[in-house]
Amino acid sequence: MNRTTRGRRTPADEVLDHLRTADRFPTGDPRREAAQRRAARAVAATPAVADHPALAGMRATLRRWSSFAPYLLDDSAETELAIRNREVIARELALLHALDDVADTALAAADEALRGIDDPSPAVRERADRATHEATARRAPVTASVLAALAACHLADDRRRGIVDWRTRFAFVQGTTAATLRRLLDGVAAADGLAAEWWRCRSALVGAAYSDRRVGLSAPPAALAEHAAAAAAAVGSVLPSMASSAQAAARRIRPGAENVVVIEADGRISSTVAHRPTPRGSLMVAHEFGHTLHALEAMSPEPPGALVGETVACWSALVTGRAADVTDLAVGLALGDTLAEELFVSAAVTVFEDQVYELVRAGVPVTVEALDDAWLAAQRAAYSGVVDIPADIGSGWARLPSLATQPGHAISYVWATVLALAIVSRHPHDRDGVVAAAIAAGGVDADEFTALLGFDGDEWIDEGLASLSVELRRLAQLLTAPAA
Repeated sequence: MNRTTRGRRTPADEVLDHLRTADRFPTGDPRREAAQRRAARAVAATPAVADHPALAGMRATLRRWSSFAPYLLDDSAETELAIRNREVIARELALLHALDDVADTALAAADEALRGIDDPSPAVRERADRATHEATARRAPVTASVLAALAACHLADDRRRGIVDWRTRFAFVQGTTAATLRRLLDGVAAADGLAAEWWRCRSALVGAAYSDRRVGLSAPPAALAEHAAAAAAAVGSVLPSMASSAQAAARRIRPGAENVVVIEADGRISSTVAHRPTPRGSLMVAHEFGHTLHALEAMSPEPPGALVGETVACWSALVTGRAADVTDLAVGLALGDTLAEELFVSAAVTVFEDQVYELVRAGVPVTVEALDDAWLAAQRAAYSGVVDIPADIGSGWARLPSLATQPGHAISYVWATVLALAIVSRHPHDRDGVVAAAIAAGGVDADEFTALLGFDGDEWIDEGLASLSVELRRLAQLLTAPAA
């Protein structure tokens, strides 16, 4: 640590001391958390201190902590809340995880059944959807109880701190505001006409039943390496400064049971992909390719948050799909479906989450029936009345453990899709290197990321939704154009 020539301690010295104190204790220790709160308050008092070179590895984290500083309580109250909240969270998540220890309620049963909904046969798709929701219905009673208990715990903690919007914590962690998240959701809700147009167009080709929602047009199967190479070529053509890195990222993609970025034993970054040799699968590979490239190129010592990380991945998939859909109807359908699902269906999950919290806040019993009704209402709004939503899919929420383990996370895909569309609109070729620089910045705050991309405040929301209109209508024209 550099000190002044007179030996006086600087605000950066104070923060570094607090961080060193915190590191002496394990995660969950009240002394560790108290030291971190002292660091948060110090940065809140002098925001510029986070830019000190000695704190570079914690810059983004310190800024997020400092944003929450106004809501911090005294150490005694914080310790009390931490003990109570951990007990509730541990107990409820144990109940949720225990469902996977029993074959009838294991999430694997629903996931396995769901694989059938992209089968060419409508009858097979319908049976697969029915089996999926029979499995989720068996999980629903316990899952409803868990969601209610966790929401009650969250709201009680918020009340103690004077927090009004339950999404405030997620916003702080990601480096944005709850107001921006709400504006984003409002904008997507106002764009529901675009969803209706897309569902109507694609239904004419592949069916209008709910069980038809992921089926695509037939296309020659492709290997994982082919899909990865296509993503590298598409992204590299837009980001010439990262073209060689894109090729390297493509070589670091492996088949696996999950879609995840991993650090191998030798310290190298790679990704595993649960690959499907379809056009929809090609976009999933491109999505994971985006995560891989981001991890390889990031200069920040901190990983990106969900909003920033998912934006790069969704942008990669969008760029890859756009590079192929000019003559490929199957990829065009897959791209439109991916955009609509990650935007409007993910927004439906966020609306459902809000409803869970509203039920708890109002003191209304959080029953399976109440959650089924909320889920059906949100899904019917997402599909804009074009697709018939059967009542027996009401338990779909019980297939999403992330509602309990990562509250608020679903909005990441809403944010990422809209911002990715805005990036493509403003920087279609990145000749000035703005997109490459933002990717290289790594783990920056979400609002800092949009600023690096050249957007002023929240203007990217309107720009992204305008780009969505152009994109979905272009894809619809591609699908409805008469055959040559």
